[in-house]
Amino acid sequence: MLFEISPCDSGVAHAGDPKDLIDLLDLVESRMLELIEPSSELSDRANTAGAATYHLASGGQRVRARLALWSAKALGLSDADAVCLASCVELLHNASLIHDDLQDQEQYRRGIETVSAAYGNHIAICTGDLLLSAAYAALTHFSNPRLLPELMSLVHQRTSIVISGQCDALPPTGDASLDMSLYERIASKKSGSLLSLPIELALVGSANQKSITAARHAAEHFAIGYQILDDMLDVEEDADSHAVNAVLVLQASTQGDLSAAREVARAYGRQHLDEAILGIGELPDGSGALLQELAQKLRDRL
Repeated sequence: MLFEISPCDSGVAHAGDPKDLIDLLDLVESRMLELIEPSSELSDRANTAGAATYHLASGGQRVRARLALWSAKALGLSDADAVCLASCVELLHNASLIHDDLQDQEQYRRGIETVSAAYGNHIAICTGDLLLSAAYAALTHFSNPRLLPELMSLVHQRTSIVISGQCDALPPTGDASLDMSLYERIASKKSGSLLSLPIELALVGSANQKSITAARHAAEHFAIGYQILDDMLDVEEDADSHAVNAVLVLQASTQGDLSAAREVARAYGRQHLDEAILGIGELPDGSGALLQELAQKLRDRL
């Protein structure tokens, strides 16, 4: 599964949100809905816009939108540019969720039927594509058009990495031959790329490109640490479904001792979250403060 903040983490995702950030989140929601509405000259017989609206209305913590808004405002970007970047990354993330659910044949997300379950596989493909296309349209609202080529190229690069990670996770990589090196690579690609992108876009928009590598590495460590924590909570379920799980991967190195494998996984997770916290601290003007807070909360749970 792609990175999602679970309901039990909602206090983390919302912690310290100032009122102006909450107001901007409302604008992000409006912008996303505006971008997925079909224009008057187009016929959407299959109602992909309705399916996209259904998916967006299902909830989610909008973590990537929050990261973009926080980073953009910390780096001095306008409210309008912050909403532009936040809408882009949130649309990308939700497109990936729809396609991920389809690929994994998931029936439910956030307690309701997935788009593929409710509308069918064909509509799910088209709906994910619609959200992906809308993400690029969101960028066209950025105030400095000279930066658009760099912003769009960055979006494409990170999206390509997510796709690569999704392909790496396909069978036969989910069998017993999977090692921690490949596990970490999959987690960093599938989740880290769209967690670093909100901050990276804000860095580009504020002429702080020199910090992009630090943001990317920190987000990758965060993603691996989160995925390990998530796996530790789902060992039995993942064992039954033969899903990729860090504890089960490490079990081979502990002579089958599941308890020992959990402790090794815990150590791996703490190490990655420590690296994330350290790396985020290098970003300018507190632009990574929200991600750092979330990383610390997850670290405390391990």
